Amino acid sequence: MSNRTGRNAMQSKNAGGLRTPIFLLAFVFLTGQSFGQAPGAQAPGAQAPGAQALGEILEEIIAQVNDKIIVLSEYKRSLDSLRQDLAQQYQGLELESHFRERSKDVLRELIDQQLLVQKAAELGISAESQVVRRLDEIRQQMKLASMEALEEAVNKQMSYEDFKQNLRDSFLTQQVIGREVGSRVQVSPAEISAYYEQHKQEFERPEGFHIQQILILTEGKPEEELPALKTKAQEVLAKARKGDDFAELARQYSDDSTAASGGDAGFFERGTMAPEIERIADALKKNEVSDMIPTKFGHLMIRLVERTAAGIPPLPEVESQIHERLYLQKIQPGLREYLTRLREESFISVKAGYLDTGEPPKQASAQ
Repeated sequence: MSNRTGRNAMQSKNAGGLRTPIFLLAFVFLTGQSFGQAPGAQAPGAQAPGAQALGEILEEIIAQVNDKIIVLSEYKRSLDSLRQDLAQQYQGLELESHFRERSKDVLRELIDQQLLVQKAAELGISAESQVVRRLDEIRQQMKLASMEALEEAVNKQMSYEDFKQNLRDSFLTQQVIGREVGSRVQVSPAEISAYYEQHKQEFERPEGFHIQQILILTEGKPEEELPALKTKAQEVLAKARKGDDFAELARQYSDDSTAASGGDAGFFERGTMAPEIERIADALKKNEVSDMIPTKFGHLMIRLVERTAAGIPPLPEVESQIHERLYLQKIQPGLREYLTRLREESFISVKAGYLDTGEPPKQASAQ
């Protein structure tokens, strides 16, 4: 069920068909100034009083987007993030090949994001309420008592203000894309039906179960704490059966690694779950919550999200997935066209030696 519990007893498999993530685009030379210096730095050859003695370090500017700059450390963080993402899918030479190809677009994506954030300001779009809600969700997922505790935890990895700004920029870019590009994208029922007929085999799936879970951990706990943990599990189960949102209960109470995703343990093909858990899942109706299941790790409860039969599902069951895929296909060229238009209306300058793959052809000759 998780890396800690059921993954030792069962193998998770993809449900088949389309599992495309929900659309999310969060694209992770000041006049008279030279590159290699942040705003306010002295010109080459000039020495700021006491700078050397103080060990002052100036950020290298690699691009300017209107009145904003992109610095080398920001670019390097994006490269590191890209490598980490790719390392979850590839290894060795394959990883290096994909990294070399994808890294070419990193500066383009930083410039694109800056353009969209600036457009959000122009349109009067704010994301503060979304940032606050998301920070609180993260706090709950990390089971921290206060926002101050979250800030302290984040600061161990990166600047908390940078972390908040990244969230803010992500929400702002999504809103601009949705308003300026996505609102013009239409996917008709006829297109969905035609896609289904042409790609039916992509949706073929085995028989299995989609499960959510909550685990109240008892492994390694002192004997005197066990009664309280059992009581806690019983209270959580009662809330789940009363109709409280299972995903929120998982985020708040579960000790399993799936807590952050609302207890979503994924899809399990029949025969890949631990036999005793599969028997319980098989007896559940859709959205029904099991009794408390004793395991060596603790008190487990599961919810049956969906039971799938083997074969190709009917169109209504995959209609939303098809809509999502067609929407993504349509929005990409529209988004690139929109960003090209923003670039043509903007001042963009890139330091020699750095590649901006989104540069319009007519700007290329000017640099």
